[in-house]
Amino acid sequence: MIYNNFIDNTKTVRKKFKELLDSTVIRNYDNPIKNNDKIKEFCRQVQELKPDRLFRYRKFEENTVDALKKNLVVSNKAINFNDPFDSLVYVNPNDIEDDLMEPRNRIKLRRWMNLNPQLIEKTPKDKLEKFEQIFKMRPNKYRLYVMKSIGKIRKLMLCIIEEADMFLRNYPNIACFSESNDSPTMWAHYADDHKGFVLEYDFKNYNTPCVACKKPCLYRHYELLYPVIYCKNRFNAKDFFSAYGAQRMFINAPLEIFIPRDDDLAIYKILLHKSTDWEYEQEWRIISHCNNSLPNIIQKPVSIYLRAKMSPEDKDTLLNIAKELGITPYEMKIDMTNGEYKLHPKKINLNTKFRKNLIISR
Repeated sequence: MIYNNFIDNTKTVRKKFKELLDSTVIRNYDNPIKNNDKIKEFCRQVQELKPDRLFRYRKFEENTVDALKKNLVVSNKAINFNDPFDSLVYVNPNDIEDDLMEPRNRIKLRRWMNLNPQLIEKTPKDKLEKFEQIFKMRPNKYRLYVMKSIGKIRKLMLCIIEEADMFLRNYPNIACFSESNDSPTMWAHYADDHKGFVLEYDFKNYNTPCVACKKPCLYRHYELLYPVIYCKNRFNAKDFFSAYGAQRMFINAPLEIFIPRDDDLAIYKILLHKSTDWEYEQEWRIISHCNNSLPNIIQKPVSIYLRAKMSPEDKDTLLNIAKELGITPYEMKIDMTNGEYKLHPKKINLNTKFRKNLIISR
């Protein structure tokens, strides 16, 4: 009954978050005051959804042990994750072509030009006249005009989609957590086949580490804890692709270009959607866009969980660290009298030599 309530609760939280994420659109060309209010309200609601405790599965390695000693949560890149679809950009070229073919969408080009008056000043007069002719075309004539170049457009789109994918899988830094510490599958996948360990963190009072940062950053408000949304179909990254494509085309421009973005949350919407195949992980993420290669978050764990498969030397190392840092240690065991496929924690008494009290478990 407790487990069923837990599953129902986490599904409710993710459903609420999905509704919030889908309904929140931050356009960088809208009124900045209204946008700032939207951002604050979005962040407030996200903060209300986060759980008090989350877990992190770790291999026993020099870097993970060093991070534990320093109370560091080290992030990673999506390209290193085990899910080949994780953060993978999906764009349907037909959707982009339909947008280009729709005469009403010419208003986006007009808006883009209005937002870049300095670029218009440096654009040759004949090209500006060409743009004006496009704006004034009748709908059918405009569609025929676009159709003549659709082959070249599609080829360019496919190239930019690949570039956008490489950017998204190599740029943002992601730290992954789970609502569960008792999954045998996750112990096998992320804790070195039960030879690693799991850290428990208290996130009750967690806030973005960017609050104290003085560097100007577009995403400083958003670096919170987010639940992953599990779904059957991949997220359509059309809004992200449109802004990225425009930015890519003007990357070598001689002056600063303002690129209109229809959704500043588009990156998060891509990074937070995963297949239902991974639903058992009950994952949460901290996403960072910091310029540091792999920014670390200072967060002290409250508990550490070990397995009997770990070598006695590694266990002693972690227990000594736990004692020094004041972290409560547990051993995850299989309860022979329980019918569930779950591991169960048993508190370790640090005043007694651990390996002497070790009960061999499977």
